[in-house]
Amino acid sequence: MQDRTYADLKNLIKALAGVNDFTTDEETKILDLVNRRASEAYNSSPSWERYLIVSQERNITTNNTIPFTQGGLTTIGEFIRIHRKKAFLNNSALEYDFYVDANGANILNIVNTDDASAFVTYKKNLDLFTSTSTDIPAEFFHYIAHAAYADFLRMDGQHGKALTEEQIAQKYLDTQLEKIDIRSNNNTINKKFTTYVSRQSR
Repeated sequence: MQDRTYADLKNLIKALAGVNDFTTDEETKILDLVNRRASEAYNSSPSWERYLIVSQERNITTNNTIPFTQGGLTTIGEFIRIHRKKAFLNNSALEYDFYVDANGANILNIVNTDDASAFVTYKKNLDLFTSTSTDIPAEFFHYIAHAAYADFLRMDGQHGKALTEEQIAQKYLDTQLEKIDIRSNNNTINKKFTTYVSRQSR
């Protein structure tokens, strides 16, 4: 996984706009637009490699809940799957049904209420970028640049040009999402197998 800098991203947006510099007010707005579009890209798939944590053991509280945070571990941004035992190994592992509220993931079909932990597949949080960020995901880079520029054009009332840039941006994002789909055909991270006995990950 490669990273790009915010400086690189801003330079590309400036090149698209055909300017050497933005005003201070424009700089602030562009950073806001960049974070908006980064969030949009992040939310477009549960399977971005850099944000995906697979089958990590997490503590279960007395209410059969797995909290978003646990000391020493990454904060959970989005629960994807929860298994009783380490999943995606040679043997099947019971997969739990759950719902999410403000406290975390609430397990519905827990087998043994004495179980102290479960194995969670989840997405890490997306951290907002700053003007000094050096961790812009390369897979989002061109999408963010063209999409943020499209938003900038809309702010300026240039809706026709904005639509063209929006379409270019979408093509960049679609290309990255297609790569995820191709990889998903070869693994089981997001696939569920349901039988009359239980739901399992094989």
